[in-house]
Amino acid sequence: MILLLSALFIFPTAQAWDNHQLIMEKILAGSGAADRAYLNQKIKIPCIDDEQNELARLGTELQINTAKVPAFSASKCGKKNGLELTLRSLITSNFVDEPDLGMDQNLPASADPSGSRAWMGGTEGPTSQGFRHMVFPGFKWGSPLSTFQIPFHSVGESLERIIKMRAVSDHYFKEKNYFWGVRTLMWELHYLEDLHQPFHSTQIPNLKMIPWSHLFSHFVAQATHAMANYHYAYEGLTLEMLRESNEGSLQECLQGSAISEMKSPDELMIVPHEKAQALGLRLMEVFGDYPKSESVNLPEGIGQIDYFSLLRGQEVKLSPEEEATLTSAERREMKKSTQVIESMSGLKQISCELMKAMTGFVWGEMDRNLVLLNQSISSKTGK
Repeated sequence: MILLLSALFIFPTAQAWDNHQLIMEKILAGSGAADRAYLNQKIKIPCIDDEQNELARLGTELQINTAKVPAFSASKCGKKNGLELTLRSLITSNFVDEPDLGMDQNLPASADPSGSRAWMGGTEGPTSQGFRHMVFPGFKWGSPLSTFQIPFHSVGESLERIIKMRAVSDHYFKEKNYFWGVRTLMWELHYLEDLHQPFHSTQIPNLKMIPWSHLFSHFVAQATHAMANYHYAYEGLTLEMLRESNEGSLQECLQGSAISEMKSPDELMIVPHEKAQALGLRLMEVFGDYPKSESVNLPEGIGQIDYFSLLRGQEVKLSPEEEATLTSAERREMKKSTQVIESMSGLKQISCELMKAMTGFVWGEMDRNLVLLNQSISSKTGK
């Protein structure tokens, strides 16, 4: 049975919060950016040949597929005046999304010494990057329901990648290679932000998500199918929340300037683990069994969820006279709508707390080197 379950919960991709660049734009649009002068500091961009040479070197050091990392520089080498861009523009560029573009895909076996890919997406294609973007810490007998996972032992290298990227970025800053310091810092922040999506650190947020009715009939395929749909449904809903601009929208949860010093990457998992079960319950209340349907495949664009209406649903108030005219079916539908609205409110609050925790760590990691970078460059230029 365990061998059969080795394929369980393999997601079509591991795309985290769906759009890290949008997250960084929202964070830098908030109050936390107001007193950080380093965001206006300009950084020299390397020429295209130098960029490609450094990427090739990083490919070996980080064991990444550099063919999937897009070129950033457009200038040829040999020019006297290189292009300069502000830190703000680099932080809100596509750098932070580059780990999702394929650098962790189709890697040799040496890049996965613990064999996590056997449980987290296989060795080829988009799913093969999942082992570096997620970590499931293992089953604990003291909390069997909240920590149930297959396999029972820890799998995934997200924490290791954060440590590795942090060390590489720190080295670049120490050597005053600011462009690559910022770029690899954004790679680190990608994995850091990933861990604040509970599906990336808890394999099954709610056991009701599993189609137990198929326990003796194509169970592995059906369970994998359902979990992928719930995973995508939550990310789609989160993306819609981030796109809102009205008062009380999720983007307000990324506006703070509080700093959380990361002494150990394990700290990143505290809030997501605390919220995972509550999140799973709310998702079940909002989406019901729809993601379990064999006719729905959200990662492949099959099936549809109206996130817009879910976020903007409002409870209908009826007078006693109007209520008296309702049929039994209409009463059930109204009750269901009210429950969904209440669950959406709870789901939004949970997501807000996740985003707040994440934002604190993002600012903490950026401040570690960028404050010193600003002081170092300013001392040379006199600005």
